[in-house]
Amino acid sequence: MKNPTDQTNKLIERIKRGDNDAWEELYRQYEKYIHSRAWNRINGLDVSDPKAIEEELFAAGWIGFVCALKNHDTEKGNFTTYATYYIDGEMSKQLDFEFNSTGLTDKPKGSSVTRVYAPTDDKDGKMAVFEAMLFRIFAKSADSGMSVSAPEDFGDYTAERRTLQILDVLKLMTDEQHSLSCEELQGLLSLYRKARYANDTSIETSNTFNKSMGEILLEVNPEKHTDENDGDYRIKYDEYDTDYLSNKVKMKKDNPNKVELAPVINGLRYIHDFDYESLDKLIQLISFSDMFSNEEKTRLTTKLVATASVYYSSPFVAGNALKFNPSAIHGRFAARNGTDRKQLTENIKTIQQAINNLAQIRFKFNRYTADHKFVPKYDRENILSPYHMVVYHDNYYVIGLNQAWGDKRVLHYRVDLMSDIEIAKDGEGKIIPIEVTAFDGLPICNAYWDPEKYMAEHINMAFDEPREIKIKIEETGYTLIHDWFGDHYEKIDSVTESDNDGNEKTYDIVTVKTSPYMIVHWAMQYGTAVEILDEEIRKEIRKELKEMGNEYSL
Repeated sequence: MKNPTDQTNKLIERIKRGDNDAWEELYRQYEKYIHSRAWNRINGLDVSDPKAIEEELFAAGWIGFVCALKNHDTEKGNFTTYATYYIDGEMSKQLDFEFNSTGLTDKPKGSSVTRVYAPTDDKDGKMAVFEAMLFRIFAKSADSGMSVSAPEDFGDYTAERRTLQILDVLKLMTDEQHSLSCEELQGLLSLYRKARYANDTSIETSNTFNKSMGEILLEVNPEKHTDENDGDYRIKYDEYDTDYLSNKVKMKKDNPNKVELAPVINGLRYIHDFDYESLDKLIQLISFSDMFSNEEKTRLTTKLVATASVYYSSPFVAGNALKFNPSAIHGRFAARNGTDRKQLTENIKTIQQAINNLAQIRFKFNRYTADHKFVPKYDRENILSPYHMVVYHDNYYVIGLNQAWGDKRVLHYRVDLMSDIEIAKDGEGKIIPIEVTAFDGLPICNAYWDPEKYMAEHINMAFDEPREIKIKIEETGYTLIHDWFGDHYEKIDSVTESDNDGNEKTYDIVTVKTSPYMIVHWAMQYGTAVEILDEEIRKEIRKELKEMGNEYSL
């Protein structure tokens, strides 16, 4: 009797080599399996439309199956066991969404963070600066006429409200590089209430405050510190990597009748989602992107800055304004109107969704006319199995297998010239899985693919078969080669020749692997700065030059 595990792993190995029959067989097997897992989850649930819920669960389970397939190592055991973990996990998320969709409330709108003041080392001076900060942070709500007075139970704060207020102060006033003692945090909490609620009622006792702080730490941080979970700490403090806080609280719980002060916790610092370096990079990417309008850049960068403490300062943002003129950042897409940019964004989202789900897409491919209209290039509808998206010289391309071509070729399409993109579905409304072929970059089964190497081999995104080509360049010409081929070139020889004036010059011979068709036009673009040594390509260059000479009457 054949081992099912071996049979499945053999199918997966065939899929990696581009065997579409194997892929269809695996899909049929696990389509039934995912449906069965979905119905098992629904049994016993009180739902008005079980079929609709099952369809949602199947879609979620399919995502889990795809994720498992991409990550599974056929050398390490049973695929079904491995895939079931992912399938059930995604179905559980979907059930939570269907039946427990409340979630957490958003942070109240109307408050903005402006980085203006610099805290001092002096304790009294620091608190004065913090007070100015807090009043400025909450000034927008006060200026807009919103009430900042305390509730009717003036000065009374429940443990729940106190917890949220402490967290808010820590987020604003600390980060990995700046900490607060418990005493300073108590003082800031008083200033926070004064600024936000016009309430300067005395703060809670130190023991009550320390106890609240200890409970917060036990809730938001791992129970026990290890080297592996260090990054999971949301709030760090002096000696957070020891068990002293947990032991103190545990002692209190084990001895409820023993009078013991809550532990004093110092060096408190909130660990934000993004550190300074990450924020700098994200804001820089947004600022210099031509994918966003000026308004979008301002909105996005302001939101990113608001995730940090008051200490963070960006070279690109001042308060809620950008420090540069966004209109000065130009790229190939910068001059396009908002509709085109929005359409490109939607195209990218749909294609990526299809890639994530190993699904085919349908679309129209377009061109521009003399009167600036955007029209279909041909009548037929394109059906593509998308494998990857890349950005090449400012343009987005999708790489995939076009089923409409008889020879099932891997092609490249400019995403901005695509329209009416939709994930392909069959008559029952189910997604149509991709077809696979012998392509190194199949987005399946943890196959390794080097996009930079691929684009070097397909210069200007040509899709003919790349091959080794020799190029002669001056010793100083490597920047040009590197701009187009990255590190994917190799020097194989040097030659010394006389130029037209009789002076001797040294040239290097390099090899690149790239498109024979497109290298013809690439070489003509750079004239005498490069020389192609491949005789077949030289013949094509001479042909092009002759036709150009006839065109320009040379």
